[in-house]
Amino acid sequence: MLSAITLPYLRKYQPNLKLSATARDLTSDIRYAQQLTITEQKVHLVAFYLELNKYEILKIDAATSTIKSVNLDSEIHFQSISGLPSNQIVFNYYGGVSNSGQIILNNINNAAKTINIKPSGYVQLEQ
Repeated sequence: MLSAITLPYLRKYQPNLKLSATARDLTSDIRYAQQLTITEQKVHLVAFYLELNKYEILKIDAATSTIKSVNLDSEIHFQSISGLPSNQIVFNYYGGVSNSGQIILNNINNAAKTINIKPSGYVQLEQ
C-alpha cells in the first residue's frame, strides 16, 4: 500500500531531482574551467552544443584539447542560452569573462533552473 502511494510521487519528482543535480554539476564544471584558466594561465572555455544536448570544457593552446565532455540526461535540455557568443563561456587569465550570460535548463515537467554568469566571472545558480 505504501508503494502505491509513493511510486507516483517519485515518478513525478524524479525529473526535478535530475534537473537540480544537472544544474549543480554544470555550475561546478563552469567554475572548474574558470579555475583551470587562472591556475594554468591558459584559456579554457565551456562550449554548449544545444542540438547534441551536451557541453564540453576545452583548453585553448597551440592545439585545442577537450578536458571534459558531458551529455545531458535525456530528460534534461537546454531551454536557452543568452548573452554568450557562439554559446561559449570564455575565461580570461583573471577568471573574468568578456560576455555575461544566462543558461536555462529545463526538464520534461517544464521545471527550469537558471545559471547566471557575470562579467567578473561570478557564476550563480538561482534557487
